Amino acid sequence: MTTIETENIECPSCKVEQHVDVYQAINAMENSELVQWLFNGDINIFKCNECGHEAHIQLPLLFNDYRVGVKIQYFPEQWLADNSEGVCNDYLGMLAKMGKFRDDFQSNKLEDLLVVFSMDVTISQIKFRTQFFDMANSGMND
Repeated sequence: MTTIETENIECPSCKVEQHVDVYQAINAMENSELVQWLFNGDINIFKCNECGHEAHIQLPLLFNDYRVGVKIQYFPEQWLADNSEGVCNDYLGMLAKMGKFRDDFQSNKLEDLLVVFSMDVTISQIKFRTQFFDMANSGMND
């Protein structure tokens, strides 16, 4: 499920606080346009209404595309440096939820959750796995 939360964020430039919609999870099957926004760097961007300052919002993002079996949890690298125990606990919680989902739907098709600490790596993994899935399935239909 795609999840959006409203966060209060202070502009690092002028210190004015404003409400910003932040994606916490993206489900590619619900809205494929969001995948292109992610590739273009248009997801979780802060744009100050006061001074015009723009910056990426450094918050975790869960991406999933069940069609190709891609589940990636992005954490900003600084989160790992600042709170590695918290990141590990978040990961364990997500694995437990995925296990429950597997049990509820009696599915072994679900892949494991890949954790990355770079948005560039996140995007590269999505592109690679999607292309690989498409190539593998087009070859099966020949």
